[in-house]
Amino acid sequence: MARHGSTRRSLAAWVGRIVAAGAAGYLGFVTVEGSRRVVRPPRKPVEPTEEGAPAHPGDIGLAHEDVRFTTDDGYTLDGWLIPAGRETRAAVILMHGFSWHRLPWLTEFVPWIQPRFNILQFDFRGHGNSDDAPITLGTLEQRDVAAAVRFLQGRGYGPIGLMGISMGGSVAITAAPDLPVAGVVADAAYAVLEHPIANRMREGHYPLPRLGARLVVAAAAVRARTRLRQPIQRVGQIAPRGLLLIAPREDRLVDWSQAVALFEAAREPKDLMVVEGAAHSEAHAMGGAAYERRVLEFFERHLDGVAPV
Repeated sequence: MARHGSTRRSLAAWVGRIVAAGAAGYLGFVTVEGSRRVVRPPRKPVEPTEEGAPAHPGDIGLAHEDVRFTTDDGYTLDGWLIPAGRETRAAVILMHGFSWHRLPWLTEFVPWIQPRFNILQFDFRGHGNSDDAPITLGTLEQRDVAAAVRFLQGRGYGPIGLMGISMGGSVAITAAPDLPVAGVVADAAYAVLEHPIANRMREGHYPLPRLGARLVVAAAAVRARTRLRQPIQRVGQIAPRGLLLIAPREDRLVDWSQAVALFEAAREPKDLMVVEGAAHSEAHAMGGAAYERRVLEFFERHLDGVAPV
């Protein structure tokens, strides 16, 4: 009996070693491959995804200037400066999401913001037509936003507001405390970097998504050679600038609770808009006129000092 018990214990020990080795190999793969996909995702060309769709502001009847400006760490960013449809120096910097570029937001946001405000759209580093660089989900991208603000100030624009969708919203939150901006609109922004990564892993049915996401973020920091900042740690420093958080209620990539967490950590003036039935990046499509009115009222209040009639 004792020998049988010893054999079972020995077999269990070997099984345990095999399981541990398998788990370590899996987590190693997730760490290496996941961090690579974060820091160096495939780059999408700045061109329409559908034949005949607009390729630049002129295609939707708007004047614009092709602009390029350089960050303080030497990366050149590509964008469009679109003048407002009225006399104003107030401007909005409109920022895209992870692994995308400025074009999809041209037709969705510019037509109803441009009548009131000048708009600067640009591609983040490592995206679109801007210089190649590691992507850090908001940390080094702060320098991109700072360069955009300097560019507008150099042209005599101001006050300046920031508006971002998904990663762009989180970048706006992370960058705003250090910049002379008047307000931030963040749509579908994540509070912690690991959150959307873990959700992507769940979507792909990968085991151990929380642990895997933490390892991916840690490895991404090593690849990018910088300590990655969490938006939740920065949002409280946005005040006294205004903050409007927009949460798509059915978002499966960035759960709406992330916006709630950001809202609770922020200081006044702050506001939260939850859009029922909206998935990720669908808040405007689902919210329609109510979404546009809420954003325009926010920017009128914080950039011009008066609400639209």
